[in-house]
Amino acid sequence: MSERFFKQIVFSFLTAVVIFFIGLITFQIVRPKPSCFDGIKNNTETGIDCGGKCQSCEIQTLTKLEYTGEAYSFLQKDKYFVYSKVTNLNSTWGVKEFSYGFYFISTSTVKNKTKEKVEKKVVGKGYILPNQVKYIVDIIEKPTVKFDKIVFQIDEKKILWSKPLSPEFAMVDLFGISNISLKTGSGQIVTSTTKAGNVVYEFKKDLKRGDKSEDVFNLQSILAKDNAIYPEGIINGTFDMATYKAVIRFQKSIGISPQTGIVEYKTREYLNQSYSGEKATTISSGGFSFENNLKLNASGSEVKELQRILAEDPAIYPEARLTGKYDLLLKKAVERFQGKYALQVTGEFDTPTRTQLNNLLNKKTDDTKLSPGVTANLSFTVFNNANATFKNISLVGFLCNSDRKVVAISKSQSEILAQKSKDFVLSWSHTLPAGIDICPGGLNVYTNVFDEGNIQK
Repeated sequence: MSERFFKQIVFSFLTAVVIFFIGLITFQIVRPKPSCFDGIKNNTETGIDCGGKCQSCEIQTLTKLEYTGEAYSFLQKDKYFVYSKVTNLNSTWGVKEFSYGFYFISTSTVKNKTKEKVEKKVVGKGYILPNQVKYIVDIIEKPTVKFDKIVFQIDEKKILWSKPLSPEFAMVDLFGISNISLKTGSGQIVTSTTKAGNVVYEFKKDLKRGDKSEDVFNLQSILAKDNAIYPEGIINGTFDMATYKAVIRFQKSIGISPQTGIVEYKTREYLNQSYSGEKATTISSGGFSFENNLKLNASGSEVKELQRILAEDPAIYPEARLTGKYDLLLKKAVERFQGKYALQVTGEFDTPTRTQLNNLLNKKTDDTKLSPGVTANLSFTVFNNANATFKNISLVGFLCNSDRKVVAISKSQSEILAQKSKDFVLSWSHTLPAGIDICPGGLNVYTNVFDEGNIQK
């Protein structure tokens, strides 16, 4: 081999190496970011926000956001309120951001053909937590054009899936709502309900054998109301064989097939429709004062009086058993009472708990008249179950007429401290019909658990 030929080979090899590395560096710079959705290096599809670490994300099969496309509206003073419902059935993944639109459509008929025209649209961005049912509400100026219907749509190409910044933010009872009271302009209390997390028979996740939770406790409380369904009547929070068989009987009784013994979506929907709207009265004043601390296995007249008073609020003591014995059911009720009023949850009727209840029983009644010009006030207390302060929470309240049709909506924003409760009031000043009530599921608290700027540890 001649020296000249050898040099040509070496030069060609070095040139190829240089070109290869230049091409590799260029490719690394300009290539699209990998998608967390399927591991393919494709940045044109909707991905999952994994904090820039897509290579460590598990491949996920996510259920699409559920919505019917129907939207509802009504005129409130000089503004239109439009709203629709979105459901996320995924248990660990939420949506950090999605784009939506309300479309006002007018129809016309020309030569027996119906044509639709979008006269006005309202677009926005939202978020939704895992296992959350959320109402999207927008307020707009009264449209100057006539419209026949409103359609709600989500842009499926602009959904950014993400996990909450902390697993505790994914819990379905992130906020507890209690002391709910609706007052009309006359000062008359139309309704008074209590909802504390998931203890008012609101089931948001599947339940099966082996589960141990407050949801199972509430499920057993419902099943035990019918001896034919749950003859054992054991309420212990454990989804055992007896509960499994009771669920099968319950599913058969309401026409669900097959009867799996699992509280899945259809069974949950039936339970929520039948029981989540149950009314509960708040604890009333009565002039009684407790003198002794009480705990498990105690008995006597004060224990029975404690049972009687807590039973006034089925969200706290749904079993309402007046036995005079401090059993596990009463312990659970005391724990709910403590959680509702931001006390240390011990299950014992200790000094702080006794003081709180005595204050409630002996408080003076206030003037219930509303301020001039106000037609309704919806007051309530929110408890933040998370170990974090949220700088921005959204409060949305719905009022319904006697036909359960929405007639009023109010929105507000505030902040709430970690593990603290805060009182709120939503007000209306426009004319409202007689017989108004809080809509079933009509009081909601939302916060963005994907936004670091919203969360303070």
